[in-house]
Amino acid sequence: MISTSMESIIREFNWNIVTKMYGNPHSSIIGFISSEWIKKSSDHSVLDGAPSPFVGKGRKGQKNADILLCKGDKPFIVVEVESYAPKYLEKIDSIVSYMENTKDYEGINFGMLVMLNYTNGKDKYKHNWRYAKEYALSKNIPIAFVSVERIRADLEDTVLGRLKRRNEYYPWEIKSIDFWVYGSDRKIIEGNLLQQVFC
Repeated sequence: MISTSMESIIREFNWNIVTKMYGNPHSSIIGFISSEWIKKSSDHSVLDGAPSPFVGKGRKGQKNADILLCKGDKPFIVVEVESYAPKYLEKIDSIVSYMENTKDYEGINFGMLVMLNYTNGKDKYKHNWRYAKEYALSKNIPIAFVSVERIRADLEDTVLGRLKRRNEYYPWEIKSIDFWVYGSDRKIIEGNLLQQVFC
């Protein structure tokens, strides 16, 4: 799929919804992407916990993408969601595996990696666009990155605020959501999907 078409699909999602998700939102993001995809067409469906691209090799070493967004009777987009920055390249490899298995996964147009980052947290959760982009380009497949960057929140002394302080995942708010796409036409498009200003 060409880059402009990939950008168009990503921009159709209502990304503002994720600003109301707190904690470790891995499963919530998957649910958000799934519901946004399904509501766009009666022809759309989702495979949650996508079957492994390595068929007949047993469970050892088997990896499963988070979801497959399907169109009609075929998979259309393979999606991975990851908050642990050192695993970004591994997730790109996972997407590549699905796209290379054209026998079982005919119809996949591109892969999407959603990155959940803490801008001022521990290094292992900080963003590393450059390495991920370079690695993705070396694989030469249509792929999209969506980067959800979070910043430590100034929590109020409310019931909800006190509850958020009890877990290291909760006191974070989304600062920005950016995207980067590389399509089958080998063109790069990048931009912003959401930007919040904190006073």
